[in-house]
Parts: sequence; structure tokens; C-alpha cells
Amino acid sequence: MAFKALLYVLSAPAAVLLLSGALAGSACAGPVRTRIVSLNLCTDELLLELADPSHILGLSPLATDCAESVRCELAQTYPVQRPDGENLVATHPDLVLDGTWHRPTAALVTDALHVPFVQLPSIASLADIPVQIRTVAHAIGEEARGEDMIRAFEDRLEGLHPAQPEKILTATVVGANLAGEEGGLISDLLKRAGFRLSASERPDGTIALETLIAHPSDLLVTGMISEGASLAENVVHHPALQGRFTGAHRLALPGRLTMCGTPETLDALEALIAAHDRLTVAEPSP
Repeated sequence: MAFKALLYVLSAPAAVLLLSGALAGSACAGPVRTRIVSLNLCTDELLLELADPSHILGLSPLATDCAESVRCELAQTYPVQRPDGENLVATHPDLVLDGTWHRPTAALVTDALHVPFVQLPSIASLADIPVQIRTVAHAIGEEARGEDMIRAFEDRLEGLHPAQPEKILTATVVGANLAGEEGGLISDLLKRAGFRLSASERPDGTIALETLIAHPSDLLVTGMISEGASLAENVVHHPALQGRFTGAHRLALPGRLTMCGTPETLDALEALIAAHDRLTVAEPSP
């Protein structure tokens, strides 16, 4: 118990301090890092986009999983390593990227090796994506690439709007990585696409199947990661849902598009806008 307490004391302040430093220092150029390790899927994806290929020392195991990663094909050409302290000791990187959900030993080892340790929190809206791009770009010394990526993201976002934004429809989300709580990423995407969460949604984003059948929303959004891997994914195939939501009233959204905050998240927004346009132009509520 004492050892666990020591790990927490050493890791938590260091993680917060390094992330704060990365955000505050984004205006000036940082040193180019040439031995970078990513321990998290979301940092994997940004690193693959921003870093020189020769500077990537290792990625997390999820990077090559095409059900979860938007850059899985590219990631297959890079080393993959377990996200633990032992591998950091063996590889001795000059920068470690991670999410806020991490093993305490990562911060302990990077502190002992005097290696910068930068963490990215989960995103709550599209507005967080440029912030995370800029954080990673600064950490690896690729500010110019980061700003180019942000400009492309913001230019595309500016052009994505529903044809009839004044028509607000209801939507319910079901499936892995698509919790529909207010204030989350999927909530932001729905709002921008002309939807609001169905009034029958619970505060935590869950909904009873009976409630959904009795009070159907205009659109059912299903998110899949790996077929049949969880109850959240199995319920998508329930016969009652299959018969109640058909045609334009159902949208299958790949889970990997909302797993992390990347430019590909705009593919999810584009799909939701297209669903809104189909419903407002042609079809009534189910």
C-alpha cells in the first residue's frame, strides 16, 4: 500500500506539470525529439501524423487495431510495445506521450530517467482537437506541421453545416464508445449536425430499450468497435431495434471515428450532417 501511495505522489503532479508546460509553451519552438514512445491510442494517432517517421520509437498495441485506430495501416510499419515501465527502461526514449489513463509506473520511470512525460486528457468537444494537436506538435518539436494540421482541420470544419440547421431533430446513440451524455464529444457532434439528444436519455448517456422503442427518436446512431465484444454492441442487433429504426432513421458510425480527437473525427460529423439532411428533406419521423 505504501508503494502504491508513493507512485501516486510521484506521478500525478509530474503529469499535470508537464501537460501544463506543454500547453503554456506552445507559442515558442520546442526541441525536436528523435526517440519518441507513445503509450496511448490517441497519442499514437497524432504522433503518426506529426512526427518524422524515423523519430517514432514505439506505439501502443491498439495503434494497429483497425477497429479502433484511424491510422492502423500506417501504424503496422512501426514498432509496437507494451505500455509499461519496463519497456521504457529498455528503450530509453527522449519523450513519452500518454493519455490521462495510464499506469503509475510510466510517470515514475520517466521521472527517474529525466524524460519528458506529456499526457493528453480525453476530449469533450471538437474545440479540444486543435489544442491537443498543438500540444503534441510542441512536445515533439514539430510546431509548423501542427499549425498546418490545425488550419486544414479548421478549414474543413468551417464548411460542415446541415442544409436546414433550423430544424432540430432528436437522436439516440447506442453502442461502444458512443455514450450520449451531455457535454461529451458525441453530444457536440450531434449539436453541430442539427440534432439534440433524445429527451428519454439518462444523464449518464444510457437508455432503457423499452423506453427507446416506446418513444423513438428521429435518428438511432449505432457505434461499433469489434463485433459482439460487449453488451453495448450486441444490443444494436436486437430485433425490436432492427424493425423500429430503418432507412434514414438509422446511422452506423464506426467507433474509431469518435475514439480520439483527430481530423478524422470530422468524418463522423459529416456522416451525421448527411443523416440530418436526409431526414429533413425526405422522410418523416418513424
